[in-house]
Order: sequence, then C-alpha cells, then structure tokens
Amino acid sequence: MTAVRSAAPAEEWDYLDVDVLRPSRSGAVCLTCQHFRYEVGNQCVTVLTCPIHQRLIPQGEHLTRRCSQWIARREVTVGWCPEGG
Repeated sequence: MTAVRSAAPAEEWDYLDVDVLRPSRSGAVCLTCQHFRYEVGNQCVTVLTCPIHQRLIPQGEHLTRRCSQWIARREVTVGWCPEGG
C-alpha cells in the first residue's frame, strides 16, 4: 500500500483519531514504522506525520503507540547498505 500525496501541507492535516493508535509494549511503535515521517512546519515546529493515514501524530504518542498498518523499517530488515553486501 502506498500513500497518496495530499495537496495540503502536512501541518494542516488533522490529528489521528483516538481509536487508530493502540498501546504497544514492544519496539513496534510509530517511530520504528516504515511510514513514519516528521517535517518542520512554517513556525519551525516539528510535526510528526503518518502519510498512510494522512494525519498528524500527537507529540509523544509516536514513542508508545502504533496502528494496525505498522511495518518494520526497511533498514532493519534489509540493512543500511544492502547493495554493498
């Protein structure tokens, strides 16, 4: 599944609904997801985003929660430099 780019800048997106993210006691959290992104908005504030949902992630939630579409980062499964291997 690939994300469709929205015409609106990410900082104008709404926040994820409460029921989308669920607690995680493992390393499988938003921060370690292949889809997780962060950007710097117009006010120089870091904005945590999920392009799959096209929503913002509330500050701090990316450390302890995940959604059902979580996928391990490619660097973890393939390595940092697979072509050198």
